[in-house]
Amino acid sequence: MSPLELTAIVGMALATYFTRVGGLLVRADRLALSGFPERFLRNLPAAILAALVAPKIADGDPSVWIASLVTVAVVWKFKNTLLGVAIGTLTCAWVRWMMRM
Repeated sequence: MSPLELTAIVGMALATYFTRVGGLLVRADRLALSGFPERFLRNLPAAILAALVAPKIADGDPSVWIASLVTVAVVWKFKNTLLGVAIGTLTCAWVRWMMRM
């Protein structure tokens, strides 16, 4: 392992550690947030999820598009993200299985 690779690994480990510790400090109500910072932190998980999922949807086949629409509909109707992801995953698997027949 080269020194550059080792430095990159240590740097990523430190960044991960300090990100988690920072989150604990903010969550411990030691820092009162209001306005933009509060809205930013509240909506961050959805933004990260969208950033991870959007490229897959854009490059996906019709089964991914159908599953995405079903997932959005279920989450919108029932206000339950876990249920939406579960049904969307099952929908994608079912559509792919039906396309093979």
